[in-house]
Amino acid sequence: MTTAVPLMRLLSVPFDPGRARSVERPRWSGVVTASAVVAVLGAGLAMEAAHGDLRHIGQGIARGAVHAAFLVAGWIIAVSRQDCLGPVVRAAASLFVASIASTFSLWGALLYLLPPLMLLSEGVRREALRHVGLCATARLRSVVLGLGAGMFLGGHLLISASLTFGYLVSVSNVGQYLAAVAYDVGANALTAEWLFRAAIFSRAWRRWEFWPSAALSTSLAVTRYMADPALPHAIEARVGAVFYCALLGFTACALRAESGSILPGYLATVTFFAAYRMLVP
Repeated sequence: MTTAVPLMRLLSVPFDPGRARSVERPRWSGVVTASAVVAVLGAGLAMEAAHGDLRHIGQGIARGAVHAAFLVAGWIIAVSRQDCLGPVVRAAASLFVASIASTFSLWGALLYLLPPLMLLSEGVRREALRHVGLCATARLRSVVLGLGAGMFLGGHLLISASLTFGYLVSVSNVGQYLAAVAYDVGANALTAEWLFRAAIFSRAWRRWEFWPSAALSTSLAVTRYMADPALPHAIEARVGAVFYCALLGFTACALRAESGSILPGYLATVTFFAAYRMLVP
């Protein structure tokens, strides 16, 4: 009871009641970066519409361009539009290269380990990034809560999907499974926590209370997953995606609020998707 009261009080007030920073007009570097992402994404989608090897390469290009755009957008929202985009462009480029390399070889998925390290190194150097939760210094209790939340949601998904819809829980190819988890570590979970929790949730929380800020962040995250072409088209899969992604989103926002870091929510997301990768229709 004594710990619940401070937590509820934390979730009912903005974390920074002071005046929000003014939003400046985007500079040419942002416009050029956005134009480049759109051009690369268009090229990837065009290649994806083809057949054979071009289709797989196009998927890697399109996937990498989308996640690179998420990184850049999160930087612009979290830091400021006047700040140099060089560091995040380098992290986005490494993610893009990893996405393409993983289409040629499973070993290419190891490159997905670079973007989190590059982004974290910027968090160590820049106070503005630590202010939105980009830091690896979270209390052990929060880290355990993040891992526990991801394991609980992932375990619940495996049990409900296998018992209700007849999905199999299996890892038939260890290499492919580890490559998929590497994608979650360096792209899927990374960009979700960076954009939706560190950037959007933190900025909204400066103006509103916890619940509307978390609702905005989570609704955008759910929309992102629903628009993912890799999501199965079966109705039960889409209903389940909304349910679990919403729970995961609110949980990650609460962990961000409680710990001051996106690390616990990031670990929850990685753990959940590690379980999801075990489902076989």
